[in-house]
Amino acid sequence: MNILWIASAYPHPGNPYGGIFFQTQLQSLSKLGIQPSVLVPTHRIPRFLVALSDRYARHRKVPAEQLDGKIPIKRIWYFGHRWLHRFGRSDLDIADQILRNLPFQPDLIHGHDAWPVAMAGVHVAEALGIPSVVTLHGSDVNQHAVESRKGARRFQEVVSKASKVLCVSRALQVRTHALTGVMPTCLPIGIDLFRFSIGMDRDEARTRLELPTGAFIVLFVGNLLESKGVAVALEAFRHATMDGVLGVFVGEGPLGPDIEKHPRCIWRHSIPNAEVATYMAAADLMILPSESEGLPTVLVEAGASGLPVLATSVGGIPELLADGRGTLVGPNDVGSLLRGLQDHLANPQQAKDRAERLKAFVFQFYDADTNAGKLASIYQELIEHP
Repeated sequence: MNILWIASAYPHPGNPYGGIFFQTQLQSLSKLGIQPSVLVPTHRIPRFLVALSDRYARHRKVPAEQLDGKIPIKRIWYFGHRWLHRFGRSDLDIADQILRNLPFQPDLIHGHDAWPVAMAGVHVAEALGIPSVVTLHGSDVNQHAVESRKGARRFQEVVSKASKVLCVSRALQVRTHALTGVMPTCLPIGIDLFRFSIGMDRDEARTRLELPTGAFIVLFVGNLLESKGVAVALEAFRHATMDGVLGVFVGEGPLGPDIEKHPRCIWRHSIPNAEVATYMAAADLMILPSESEGLPTVLVEAGASGLPVLATSVGGIPELLADGRGTLVGPNDVGSLLRGLQDHLANPQQAKDRAERLKAFVFQFYDADTNAGKLASIYQELIEHP
């Protein structure tokens, strides 16, 4: 089957798709003999912004075309910026660029994130008379679909026109149904369970990463943004009275310099995804105090690695951590986060028990290869019975 994928995240030198979850699912599909071609829409970046921003400069360094194993990846450029999406029709520009850059006649198009990328994929599928699949990841449902009446209309349009709508968590499934009347199929992308479950001695991991062996290490992996709860976490560390607690923040974003100045925290810039498992082996606790989420891949990875998790009760996180599989706290609540940290320090056996339950749950429902098989069946059904 000839599948055209349209990825929605910015590519960067460490990952040509922009998001590790794309790469994980595509590699699992490849094991089944399905090797989609991937188009990565990227808005044109003015040269003066490239000069001002390391982030934009890194995006420009990504090759226009490359291979990930046997999977071909091509960037396509369109005019626009994120803040322009709500006023213009970036989806039409992207669709036009896709049609100009079609690598072959596809049997099906799979687009990610409702607006504008998946909507562009739906336009192209309609023009070619083929089925379309849309995967909803989180912000497209929780933010873009409700931020304005125009956003709501666009979300309704893409969900109603797609041949099949998927989402990565049950929370997104329920919310999408409430907003549109369409019930998506819940299909988490999953992870490479083996890579995160093989384990590494904690002291060996800390030595390799040059982290103190005697500290209680609290790990955060992600974008260093207010919306990810980074400022809340820093405030909690500031008020913590427990000795030996060290926050290790891995990622990029505007709050990086604040982390660097914090006496109880270390900032590690973006790392190859292969190193994330080593950081999890070195840590005592994973935190994710986000304001909103879909279903964060990093928490699934932590679960597979056997690392206890403390996260906010938003999006798809409760379905992952429910029934004693982790600790849930409220968003934007420094006191709640601080009490969660203290509880993990005071009750290590309970934290270990929660981590073991989470690991068993992840192995049951979040294997990337199993879930890719389900996705392949969806493709086959749509192609045979459009």
